[in-house]
Amino acid sequence: MDIVSLGGESAALDADHGFDSDTFKQFISFDVGDGDPIYYHSVGKLYRQPGGEIIAGVEALVSNRLVKMEGNKAEAVCRTLVIYRDPDTGEILQQEDGSHIIREYPYIEARFELKDKRLVIHTEGLSGPHQNGHYGLARVRNDKVFAQRSGATTFFYWTLYGEVETPIGKVWFNEAYNGSTAPDVPDVMVMNRYGTLPAFAGMGDGFMQPPAARIDSYDDLPEHLREYVAEYAPSHCAPPADDAEIEALKEQYLGDHPPEAPKSAAPDKLSNE
Repeated sequence: MDIVSLGGESAALDADHGFDSDTFKQFISFDVGDGDPIYYHSVGKLYRQPGGEIIAGVEALVSNRLVKMEGNKAEAVCRTLVIYRDPDTGEILQQEDGSHIIREYPYIEARFELKDKRLVIHTEGLSGPHQNGHYGLARVRNDKVFAQRSGATTFFYWTLYGEVETPIGKVWFNEAYNGSTAPDVPDVMVMNRYGTLPAFAGMGDGFMQPPAARIDSYDDLPEHLREYVAEYAPSHCAPPADDAEIEALKEQYLGDHPPEAPKSAAPDKLSNE
């Protein structure tokens, strides 16, 4: 099994990225919660670059849960579902056979470590389906995470760059996340992603910008999204339950016959994209 490794630690050991013990706790609570599952729901657009043509609408559901926090270390589990929609009608984009055009992360394990004034994040997770219908496993280490305070508000921003060799050539991406947390104000986050377009969108580069809102109860998510999850992706109603589920997911998704993408009646007319 090939494992893709991305990122690294590039900052000096004494670099000041704005973190201390209080800011570290704030980031953990903001990103993965305090023990019960939290959700980030995002809606945005995928654009072709250069030119800015809108290719698709993007809707994502991220579920996170803090597993353990001890001193300057924390662990969490996560799961993510990305749905691509027709930018005009909002209908889910589909392949010719009716398969939904999605990107799924069945599990992500995240470890956080405060090193003096720096935060280092380690993740391992599955992602797919890729063009061949299979899923891949990636491990990421990232210390390009920064915190800054302004009054009662704390801003977080972090970036990740990657290049991956695939059967159709090298793909690249540069992701930048920006979030803020403040007393009595809902947490928000925005991802800006430049890079190679998803396969369904054709050749070239693109830009994606989905802002996200934190939602603490699954029942408070939009009804249409909960209905989609219930019918097509029921595991995404919560993060993975435990290590046993994660091991089962690895065996299931990294095998020769991983689960297929959700499917419904094929569209009468495929998107021109």
